[in-house]
Formats: sequence, C-alpha cells, structure tokens
Amino acid sequence: MANGDVFSPTAAVRLSCRRWMDVDSGKPATSSGKCSVAIDNDALDRFAVEITDSILANKSLQVSEWDADGWHYTGKTYRAESSDNIDNLMRMERVALYVLTMDAINFCFWPTSKEDVKNCLEYEHLAIALRKIAEQDDDCKHQRICGENSIIRSAETFPLSPENLSVLSPHQLQNMLMQHIPEFDDEYFEVPDIDVRCRLLNELGDGLLIRHSGSALHMIAKANKSADALVGIIMDTFPGFRDFVNDDGSSDPSTWMAAKECSTAIHFYKRAQIAVADIWAALGRSRSSDACASEFLTCCQFTDMDSITTFPDYRVPQILRHVNVMKYSDDLAQKVDSKVELNRGCHHEISIRAATVVAVDDLMIK
Repeated sequence: MANGDVFSPTAAVRLSCRRWMDVDSGKPATSSGKCSVAIDNDALDRFAVEITDSILANKSLQVSEWDADGWHYTGKTYRAESSDNIDNLMRMERVALYVLTMDAINFCFWPTSKEDVKNCLEYEHLAIALRKIAEQDDDCKHQRICGENSIIRSAETFPLSPENLSVLSPHQLQNMLMQHIPEFDDEYFEVPDIDVRCRLLNELGDGLLIRHSGSALHMIAKANKSADALVGIIMDTFPGFRDFVNDDGSSDPSTWMAAKECSTAIHFYKRAQIAVADIWAALGRSRSSDACASEFLTCCQFTDMDSITTFPDYRVPQILRHVNVMKYSDDLAQKVDSKVELNRGCHHEISIRAATVVAVDDLMIK
C-alpha cells in the first residue's frame, strides 16, 4: 500500500481489493455464506483472447480521443491577448478546472424527486452543460498571473474559477446546469442531489484557493508527472474524492488519514482516478514533450499512467457479468436483476467493486 513511507493510493486499491477477494470470494459464489462475488478464471481467459483477437484484427488498439464525441470543454475557442505560452497555460488551466468540476460531481444520475418517473439524465448531459458554462467567457481578454514562478490562475470571469466555485449556492448551480440540459415532452431530466454536488464544488474551490494558490495547474505540477501522486494530492485536498470503506461499512471522509494506515480498509478512489485520467487524456496524452517547456506546460504528461486501476463503478461490472467473468451469489443476483438498490458500503457493493478491480487487473496481465 505504500512505497517506503509514501502512501500509494493506486497500490492501496489493488492490494485491498485483492485482499477482500482472497478473504471473501476465494471460492465459487453460493447462495449461502458470506461470499457474494467470484471471478471465473476460465471465462476471464476466453474474454482476454476475444479482446486480443479484436486488437490483432484491427492491427492496432483503437483508443478514442478524450473529446471524440464533442461533450467536453477543450478551450479551443478560448482567446487571450498574451504570448503563446501564457495563452496555452491559461487554456490548460481552464480545461483542468473543467475536468475537476466535472469529476467532482460525476456520480448518481438516476434518482428523481418524482415518484415512478425515469430520470433520463446521463453523463454526457452534465458534461455538455458544464462545457457550455465554461465557454461563456472564452472571448474574454483576461488572464491572471500571481505568486511565485508565475502561477497561472483563471480569470474570475471564468464561471468555473475557484473563486466562483467556492461561493456557489445550490440554487445557482441548479439554474446554471438546467438551462443547458435538454427539454423534451416525453423525457424528464433532473440533476439529483444538487445540495451534495454544490458542497463538493464549494470544497473544490476552497481547496484550490487555500492549498494550491487558486491554481489547478499548480496543484497538478506538485505531482511531478506522477498519476499515482496526483490521485493522492486530490484526496488530500478534497475530502469528497476519498472513496474508501472500512470493513464495517463506514466511510467517513474525515477518517481517511487513519484509513490509509488501516490494514482492513478497502480503497477504490474511483472519481479521483477518473479525474487524473481525464487530465492526462485532455492535456497530457497528445501533447509533444519539449525539454525547454515550462513545468506547467508539461505537468500533465504523467509517466506512470499504468498505475491507474480500472474505475470500479456500475458500468464495468455489468460487462464482466455479461461475459460470465463475474459470478454473483443467488441473493446478489436476485437483488441486481430486480433492480434493488444496494446500500453504499454494504457487503454486496464492496464485493462487486473489489471483484471489478481484481478482474480487470488480471485481464490486463493475461
């Protein structure tokens, strides 16, 4: 879980999930007993061969660009009256703030305040709404440089600046998002848990202002091009990203420092890892390395992206179960197939998420 005295969050995810599976699911899933998810190694082998054959047939690994669908803010239309490097840094800062904002509230899309009404909200609706919000001042001719080493900060006219996020109210957030969410007579859209989402954005703004001079790039640069280190910095700074659970099901973010030292805590860090992966995909993957470039221009070119684990959400397990890699106990299968909501931190939820991490890691090895 740690390299020397330095906590490695991605190593903690791998080790704690594998430990949970070894203790809890090291035997076939059954309808009785504690076990609720098992990994079928024969099915895993078949799936690995299927994926490999697909790659060989295409003669390459097909990887989509981060904004292939046009959902995300890229800063391409941003204009600033400055030198090329400052212009690029300002664009990067704005994109990094967009990514952090998106991934701070990238969860829980289905509940509604209306009984028996389906919420049609999906990730892309939220991503597009935030993109349109971010684009509102793309033509503003402002930039801000403050502090030592010319730390880049977004203009306060930027709706997703730390200053604006730190004082955002739930009512303001609701209005900002809903004016860019589609309206159809036969479909209902609602952004659930708006109070929680607003609190997380307030936390994001405050954390950047208090701990990183109000600059996302300044925070990212502190990781020294390490994806693993940036996952840790994000969780150190923003409690809402601390996605872990103790073996008793508790997951209070304020106990995270203790959880890092606890041998029984199970670590996932889904949104923190997604944020790092998105930052790399948006600002690091396709940029050429330049030995003469400033540390901020190259700070997103992480050298250890292979440390990032799969994101243990609800999508990946659906695929793994569909191809018979993950086997559910009768009790869990009945709940999932009946669309019974699993409580956060319950035994079934931990088992699904831990099995997902272990299965994908083993799939990568194969």
